[in-house]
This record gives sequence, C-alpha cells and structure tokens, in this order.
Amino acid sequence: MTSLVHAELIKLRSTRLALWLLLTALALVVLLVLVTVPAGQDTSGGLSLRDTDLLARVVGVATTAGEVVVLALGILSFTQEFRFGTATATFLVAPDRRRVLIAKALALAVAGLLFSAATITLDLVLSVLIINARGGAVVWSGELVAVLAAAVAVMALYGPIGVAIGALVRNQIAAVAGALVWLLAVEGFLVTLLPAIGRWMPGGATAGLLQEGRAATTHGALLPAWAGGLVLLGYATVIGLLASALALRKDLT
Repeated sequence: MTSLVHAELIKLRSTRLALWLLLTALALVVLLVLVTVPAGQDTSGGLSLRDTDLLARVVGVATTAGEVVVLALGILSFTQEFRFGTATATFLVAPDRRRVLIAKALALAVAGLLFSAATITLDLVLSVLIINARGGAVVWSGELVAVLAAAVAVMALYGPIGVAIGALVRNQIAAVAGALVWLLAVEGFLVTLLPAIGRWMPGGATAGLLQEGRAATTHGALLPAWAGGLVLLGYATVIGLLASALALRKDLT
C-alpha cells in the first residue's frame, strides 16, 4: 500500500495540474477575503466590522476556495486515468482496484493537507490585513483555532471525496462540472435561503463545521461544528463505499 500511495503522490507531483490548481485556490482565497470582509459599515452577509468573531467567520468562508479546488483535484486524479488511457496499466500493476482507490484517496488526503497549509496561511494573513485596513476588530480566539483545525480537516476530506466521485462518474467533464454546480450553485442556494434543508447537505455540513454561521446564511441556523463534522464524514464514508462496491466493478473501457 505504501508503494501505491507513493506512486500516486509522484503522479500528482510530476504534472503541472496540482500547481495550477493551487494557484487557482490562492487566487480564490484573495477574492473571497476581499468580498467577505465588510466595507465600512456594510453588514452584507450578516457580518460587521465590530464583530469580535469577524476573523473566524472570514477565515471559515475563504476556506471554501481550498475545498472546492481539492475536490476538483480528487476527481481529476481518477478520471484522468480513463481520459488518457492509463487506467489499464494502473490496474495491471495493481489488480486489486480497491487498493488503488484507497491509495489515491490517501494521496489526495496528503495533497489536501499541503493545500490547506498554503491556503489557510494566506487566508489568515490576508484576513488580518484587510480587517485592520478597514478598521475592523481582529480577535484571536479559541473559536478561530477551532475553525483553522476544521479547515485542515475539510481539505483532507474533500480530496478523497473527489476521488470517489471520479470513480463513480468516470466522464471527467461531467464529474467536475456536476460536482461544482451541485456544491456551489444548488447547495449554495439551499444553505443561504433554506438552511433547514441545506445544512444537512455536504456543503451545509461543511459550513457548519467551519462555523460560518451568519456569514453563510441569515435565514436560519446551521449545524453545530461537531454535528457538521459527523455529517460530512458520513457523506465521505458513504460515497467511498459506493465507489468501492459499484464503480470499480465496471469495465475499464
């Protein structure tokens, strides 16, 4: 298993895809921080420059950039095997397809940790600078520490979730487009306007884990952090089991 994980990490490192996606994630972090920190007395999104939890909320929202990109990387890591015809060679070297799936999931979890280190560092530093520049309150709290820890966990989970989605939906364009539309558009709408439903979705559970609260919706309450984490872990487990039980039995062609 160690050799398989190492091989998958080499695949990620030997292409420019991961680097370009990391740069994309960093650019999105900058954008999200800029639009999330209130300008003047603007309280859009339910946030105010006077809020003592403003830093934690902004960091939690900007983490969305990293999770979305890592999800896409996970999907691409599997679907590219079929797009470029390397799946046959991969499964000839390792005939046990479940081991390959697990190896890819572990490699993407490692990649997620690396992405989290880069994006969260930029997220935190930029958030402090922008909040200070706009005259807001920068408060270092235990809540912020919890949000940072949750952000690391989210990005470690979203990569393996992406791998499982890629195994279930082998068409690369359909898998990436479908996942992003669902997460950003469908769930974005539900979490914002119908949180009683949206909070039980993967994106809503993630928002709860990251304690986004009124930065995500002002129409109701999200799940508490511990419940959001359990729901997200449950989704990751179910999707992974489905990929292992169903997708890997399909023909390679």
